[in-house]
Amino acid sequence: MTDPKIILIGLNRCATTTFYKLFQNSGIPAVHWQDGKGKNIALRMMTNIAMGRKPLDGFGEVRAFTDMAFVSHRMMLDCARLFRELHQAYPDAYFLLNTRDKDDWLASRAQHADGSYLERCCKANGQDEDEVKSGWAQMYDVHHAEVMGYFAGNPQFMYFDIDRDDPRAVVNWLAPDFDVNLAHWGHYNQKAPKRVKTG
Repeated sequence: MTDPKIILIGLNRCATTTFYKLFQNSGIPAVHWQDGKGKNIALRMMTNIAMGRKPLDGFGEVRAFTDMAFVSHRMMLDCARLFRELHQAYPDAYFLLNTRDKDDWLASRAQHADGSYLERCCKANGQDEDEVKSGWAQMYDVHHAEVMGYFAGNPQFMYFDIDRDDPRAVVNWLAPDFDVNLAHWGHYNQKAPKRVKTG
């Protein structure tokens, strides 16, 4: 018996809340940014790895993981970058590269939490805003190229552009193991440009 997981390996600010709500409201136990006890997913993952455990150990019945990032004034973690380790630990998982136009993504990240996300990243990196945004842009390009190369031809992987692609493709892709109800697909971040609901 397998117990496949759904792991979003796109960067945050790419509809991670939308996917979280879609899965959770479809009856698929999911976590978004933090677990039910308020503990950050990325920090728990790094602790697990440091202790020699699998990255997602200790999450109980959770099947879907979204927004695996952490930023403070001292450090930043983007655990979507651990896609190789996650795949090695969970080869039967569904890996979704949720993405969007790079310029729109950069603007959304810069505005996140009224700009405090960018401020924390600046302090953590010891850089000014332009330097951090340049670093984000480089990370976007590197991450996409590496993910696409690593998962090329793997049926357990999907590339999904949140502004262009039909969410029904995600529903159909997950259908062998998950019953996803597209009625729960929607727009949950009012500060981002509105996405049109499809289907």
